[in-house]
Amino acid sequence: MMKCKQPIFSVLLLLLLANQLWAKSGDGFNVASDVHWEEIELRFEGICICPRPPPIFYEIGEIWEYWEPFLVEGTVSVANYSAFQGRQIGTSVIDELGGKNKSSDSVDIANESTFAQGHAYLFPMMYGFCKHKDYGMWWSEYDSMWQNDELSAVITPEAALYANKAMQMACMADAAAVNLGYTLDFMPWCIGSSGSAYPMTGHVENDNIVQANNTVASRLLYKLNRLFMICDPADNLCGCDYTPVWIKSHYKMHVVRPADRSPAYPVGKSAKFYDSGLNVPYQGEKGSNDEFLWVVYRKQRCCTCCDN
Repeated sequence: MMKCKQPIFSVLLLLLLANQLWAKSGDGFNVASDVHWEEIELRFEGICICPRPPPIFYEIGEIWEYWEPFLVEGTVSVANYSAFQGRQIGTSVIDELGGKNKSSDSVDIANESTFAQGHAYLFPMMYGFCKHKDYGMWWSEYDSMWQNDELSAVITPEAALYANKAMQMACMADAAAVNLGYTLDFMPWCIGSSGSAYPMTGHVENDNIVQANNTVASRLLYKLNRLFMICDPADNLCGCDYTPVWIKSHYKMHVVRPADRSPAYPVGKSAKFYDSGLNVPYQGEKGSNDEFLWVVYRKQRCCTCCDN
């Protein structure tokens, strides 16, 4: 009986070592190097006046416009893996919440769709100009609506209006426009070359891993708007408006994991502009393949007297 235990122990040891060898890992997010500071494009536009309650009545300030790096999004195939920290957070033994796609380490290579969990980290990465209070963290593993397309309709009832061939075919115009540098804000149900903004979940009918994860990151950005977790300061000099229907042109993003790519592109830009060598098998320049991290910039236009 003792001789039988030796092979079993050896197999278990090999499985343990293999699991450690194939475990996802990467570099943690670094504000100094992962944010492309040349994207800020800081510009002074003049003097502004904002109303104030009595007895002050009004304040005078300066108008500044720039792109603020305010949000980092992770879109991952392994549940509870943090591309932001470059390591597993918690356990995922059964991995019922894990993603499936056609990459080299996929479990089901026949699946023609992609699923990714989404993580959002909202925190101030710039100081001294516009200040807002829409900061926090969100993980899709704890959101049942992210896992289920039908359940997501609870917060997106308008999705039924766009679930037809005509409305989806119209997204071809949005894709052509965004790839030429023009974002069509009057088509909020479209994400350019990334397809439809609905359902607002991690399921994407696309086996192009990079483009599908761009879709997931864009949907997550839209969902954070819908949940009133972030506000849009671009159209209100004296405040920050909540936009449950997003204004796409006020955002741009670039990917920093598994490798860093620049410049930042409008929402829905085709992955063909930046995916060359990005998602190589097993391990990229800065992290494991299929585990993406995106830096999102929003347009800021504020009167410095009236920070929220």
